[in-house]
Amino acid sequence: MRANHSWEYRMDLGLKGEHVLITGGSQGIGFACAQAFVAQGARVSLVARNTETLAKARDQLMSEGASADQVHTESADMRDANAALQALDRAETQFGPVQMLVKSAGAARRVPVDALTPVI
Repeated sequence: MRANHSWEYRMDLGLKGEHVLITGGSQGIGFACAQAFVAQGARVSLVARNTETLAKARDQLMSEGASADQVHTESADMRDANAALQALDRAETQFGPVQMLVKSAGAARRVPVDALTPVI
């Protein structure tokens, strides 16, 4: 028997109209979260450094049925506190106070195993 993994699109989580801000929202796990929240009727603000990936993410969400008033994008480097605050301010100007924050920004630094130092 195959598992049905479409439950997240049928279960009403009460997110309709809620404002969700997702850092790292243009790719990977952050973008998958955006897809799920949009499917629930939430308004999402995607924050990422790369304007090109943000535009692609917005286009993809729109092609999947998101309305223009459901998706907002902000380019900001979350390592810069001032840039992060400005992105939050612009997102809240667009959609009102953020009800939920998903922190998905970040990148793993790949190094050879020999270069790792164990912490004891």
